[in-house]
Amino acid sequence: MPRFPGVSFGTARTRRVAGTSLLAALTTVALAGCSGTSKSSTTGEFSPQAVEKEEAAAIKGEESAEFQKERELLSVIEAKKREEAAESSARHTLATANAKAKRRELAAEKAAKRREQEASETAARKAAEKKPVTPTSTVKKQAPAKPRTQTTPKESAPPTVTVPSGGN
Repeated sequence: MPRFPGVSFGTARTRRVAGTSLLAALTTVALAGCSGTSKSSTTGEFSPQAVEKEEAAAIKGEESAEFQKERELLSVIEAKKREEAAESSARHTLATANAKAKRRELAAEKAAKRREQEASETAARKAAEKKPVTPTSTVKKQAPAKPRTQTTPKESAPPTVTVPSGGN
């Protein structure tokens, strides 16, 4: 590699990287010069076929660029539609979940009221069983009959028998 005054390349690795970079730059410049418009080698002017080819290539390039833009726009629109559909689905799922939760809550409240009522009825029945029923009407009821008990005969003294006294 030639030495340039005032420039130090340092180690072998940096020289190799610099050389590779320089080679890549020169290749790019050379290829860029070849990509210009093609000229007729004999006349030095543009041929009609070459001009038509260039125009067709330019039109094709414009169409492909336009097609690519339309494709990107279509993908953006489709993405928005998918997002809206997902949001709609999420709203529907949320509404369904809320309705189901509300039904469960109402069912739980009804069950709690039913259990409370059953408990109060059970307590009232137990209280009624413990207390005798007091008459509330003005009709006089007969006094309850005294329960019959078996009477045992009273023991009395043995009967006295009189024996005739007489002597035989």
